[in-house]
Amino acid sequence: MVINSFPFRSILVPLDGSALAEQATPLACHIAQRSGGKLRLALVHQPPTPPLDVAVAELFTSLELTTRKSERGYLRAMQGRLRESGTRLSSAVTLTGAAGPGPALAQYIREMGIDLVVMATHGRGGIRRAWLGSVADYLIRNLAVPVLLVRPEENGRASDRAARAGGILVPLDGSPLAEEALDPAGALARVFDAELTLVQMVRPVLLATSSAFPYPSSYDEELTELCRAQAQDYLDDVVEQMQSRGIRASGAARVAWTAADAILDLARPERVALVALATHGRGGVRRLVLGSVADKVVRGADVPVLVYHPTGRGKRSRTSRRIRSGRSRSTQESRR
Repeated sequence: MVINSFPFRSILVPLDGSALAEQATPLACHIAQRSGGKLRLALVHQPPTPPLDVAVAELFTSLELTTRKSERGYLRAMQGRLRESGTRLSSAVTLTGAAGPGPALAQYIREMGIDLVVMATHGRGGIRRAWLGSVADYLIRNLAVPVLLVRPEENGRASDRAARAGGILVPLDGSPLAEEALDPAGALARVFDAELTLVQMVRPVLLATSSAFPYPSSYDEELTELCRAQAQDYLDDVVEQMQSRGIRASGAARVAWTAADAILDLARPERVALVALATHGRGGVRRLVLGSVADKVVRGADVPVLVYHPTGRGKRSRTSRRIRSGRSRSTQESRR
């Protein structure tokens, strides 16, 4: 595992003209001010399909020009409000997204070398508790830069809550892919002077008590505790490495039947300020599908979630190899 400097020099906030999307700006401004980075605003204009009727073509052109003018005016107003807060702004642009906002934003992010995207999970489409907005969903699946998601609220309180101080919860599973989230999480910890709380969920080792039952009906407490202790040993090593780089950190391995539900229980607003996690862990990287645990946490957390799509190109850490190898040997010996 290598923890590099992850600078937030250029921070992008996608907007769509809605009050929901704007709720990501306080947190983005806070990061920009504390990191010395510059903020960019982007709004994607989606041109409607031109009419086939020549008689209404002139009206269509007039409406299109009026819409673009309104969007530019909206961005200028947002720039004015943010400058008054002391935020350094780099630019505010209107992009054309014939293929949709997601692809247009992704292309812009790659071309401009954006370091961090801060956005609301929902915008004009409104809030549905169980699902991400389509633009947020597209970006976290297709970007190689961290995306910090803020779940907006109809009453606007999410913006105030998101910018407050607090710890950063980082779920790990012992894999190098999951460890890649430590890089941007560590950078945010430095920005906020926050402590990283590392956690690994250990599923109980199930044992069948009777051949009459098709599924295991109990678990081996001794073997489960052994797995938990090994996971704790792994976390202690990661914590030590983070602390050696000047980042405050602590770690705890917990036994849980469902990792996602246990993480969501820890990721409550009264406990942490945000969660940072990789989209994939032991299950490996599949480009178009989120890891199951990450998917549930992103969709269900009540605090902002920093999501990072791991590259999978890094070398497996010696800590991960040792812990997983040791766990395998211990499990085999216990079953003999």
